[in-house]
Amino acid sequence: MIKIFLTLMLLVLLPLSLDARRNGEGFFIGYGFGATHYYDAGAVSDLGGSKGAFSGSGKLYMGYKYDHDVTLEGSITNYGYFEVKKDGELFETFVPMSGAVYLNYGHDFFHNQLRPFMILGGGLLWLNDRKNAMYDEEIFFSLHYGFGLLFTPNFLYGLGIRYAYEADWSRFQTQNIAGTSLNGGNYNNILGTTYIGIQYKF
Repeated sequence: MIKIFLTLMLLVLLPLSLDARRNGEGFFIGYGFGATHYYDAGAVSDLGGSKGAFSGSGKLYMGYKYDHDVTLEGSITNYGYFEVKKDGELFETFVPMSGAVYLNYGHDFFHNQLRPFMILGGGLLWLNDRKNAMYDEEIFFSLHYGFGLLFTPNFLYGLGIRYAYEADWSRFQTQNIAGTSLNGGNYNNILGTTYIGIQYKF
């Protein structure tokens, strides 16, 4: 009878211990891709131009999950490229990237498989502008923020699927450009991405 009881306890506790290992503490790494958006607070309009072609985003992220609520993360985001046109001609091309460190706070539900979360931190944003014709600098400090949902099915043994929105907010100073409303003023800029990520927790 004792052997049967111990066997039953083992069958119950072993999956729970594996579940804690997969969804409790641990290091993880992931990659995501998705769509981008660029809000410039009217800088392109004041230039007398228009936004041209743009592309999607790619994100490499990694971190350490301390418990079921708090995660420390870092990421490198490629926001693709954006074109600005003026008088029908290409005026500027941006290939922005950001590097950020931030806290991810959420909570695990549905047997530790579903985790809504919010993130907040800081970083650096590189515009990588090809002509240096519109903004006064190329590197800016940014506020990195976002929210999302992580799904880590138990049967995938550490693999997770992440759907999230993340963005970098910063303030850009424009150059003085004759014949336009741009006269060295500051503009709030938001570069954001809605993406799907695949990650693995060790």
